[in-house]
Amino acid sequence: MPSPSPRRVMMASATLVFICGCGSEATVDKTRLNDDPIRETSELAPAYSPVGTSDPPQSDSGALAVDQNSGSGSSSIELMEQDPKVSATDKLQEDTIAALDAGDLETAFELARELRRVDGENPQTIFLMARVLAEKRRFRQAVKMLDDLAIEFPDTQLAVLGQTAEWLVFQGDWQAAEERYRILNSLVDETSLIDRLLSRLLMRQGRRVEANAMLRRLCRVGNVEEMDLRSLLSLSCPLPGDAATDAFEPIGLEGTVRHAISMGELAAAGEILQQAVNDSSVVLGAAEYALQGRLLALSEQFERLPDWINSAPEGVKQYSDYWFAIGACQLQQADFSTAAESLGRAVVRDQTDFRAYKMLGDALTQIGKSEQAKVAIERAGLIEQTVSLGNEMASNPQRDVRKISVLIELLERLQRPLEALGWRGIQVAYGRANGMLDESAARNVLQMINQKRITQLGETDTDAKRLFVTCGFEVPPATR
Repeated sequence: MPSPSPRRVMMASATLVFICGCGSEATVDKTRLNDDPIRETSELAPAYSPVGTSDPPQSDSGALAVDQNSGSGSSSIELMEQDPKVSATDKLQEDTIAALDAGDLETAFELARELRRVDGENPQTIFLMARVLAEKRRFRQAVKMLDDLAIEFPDTQLAVLGQTAEWLVFQGDWQAAEERYRILNSLVDETSLIDRLLSRLLMRQGRRVEANAMLRRLCRVGNVEEMDLRSLLSLSCPLPGDAATDAFEPIGLEGTVRHAISMGELAAAGEILQQAVNDSSVVLGAAEYALQGRLLALSEQFERLPDWINSAPEGVKQYSDYWFAIGACQLQQADFSTAAESLGRAVVRDQTDFRAYKMLGDALTQIGKSEQAKVAIERAGLIEQTVSLGNEMASNPQRDVRKISVLIELLERLQRPLEALGWRGIQVAYGRANGMLDESAARNVLQMINQKRITQLGETDTDAKRLFVTCGFEVPPATR
């Protein structure tokens, strides 16, 4: 599957560059939900320079410069005369950008070289040259150029971190990209866009638990997009409709295996993992090992699970995949009470795992807890419906706002209110686009959504929530 083009990603990440470039001038309304599915929810002040070092352009009324120190207010002839060098530089910049936009990389490269010759000390010039290099897939050089720029002009550091992180993803240096995103998160006040970009990188790597924390944060601040919300419908693996897109192209071992599972290619997923295990230079991490257990259970290789359990590394118990596999093994061994506890731990860690809920219902039935079993089986059905609706939207660009209403109702029944409110915001956006809501009505609905979101932020009854998630079955405190 081909990667998305650098140009498209750079255009999409331009907002991040603007955030970093304009520093404290960027203003974000943290209370707005996304009322336009095409745009980012962050409302940013426009940045005049990608690196924030040049002055904003003058308005037309400033064409005739006035000497403020003159009592007569007469024009300053000297300021009216254009500097030929400035004019030539501006023309080169415009022509370079036009060539980039047209996809004429050779012309853009030659123009950028000429621009560096006449105005090589200008940070805008350096940034533009680096962008041309990145378009030519010379990412290492582009990153080095901007890193040097940040050393010489410290005010450009945030812009450089944001742009180079994107290029490092294309270069395949995902760890370095992640490090830069995390540095950015620690340096800026408004982190929503960075959270979104980093969460998508982690999702592609299969590190969905870590990404989940960032997506939850986006829901809490009311700055969430449909793609983010779809990812929250299925934590263990991407929705098949999303997995088939460039945006979810897998990277790394864990990402590739989860992608294959999502596409129903269990045998291929097993071969990928086994090949990694057979490679003496590769040691499975705790998350990858836990995923191997889930895959064994999904492919019904139950006879291999006891050895897998006995060889489990440290740190594996934090993952729902581990408890899913343990519970499946115990269920096969008719150890129903212990299986119920293990599967309870699995759903506490992943409330979107309808397969774990189905097994939990089976285990609870076997130990005589028929009421809790009934709840677990019903819960599995509700979750499976949310996954089906999410996948339908991931697979089809057409939207039926009535089906979004069904999804919202399901999420409310599952006590996932922030996700439900996020989908209400998406529904408003489509309602406006389809002419079903006028601007005034949409604004009123968004205000209501925001008020409910703020109310939800104050609710902290985690014990009651945990008991709901486990269908009224108590998971022993010492092993939560």
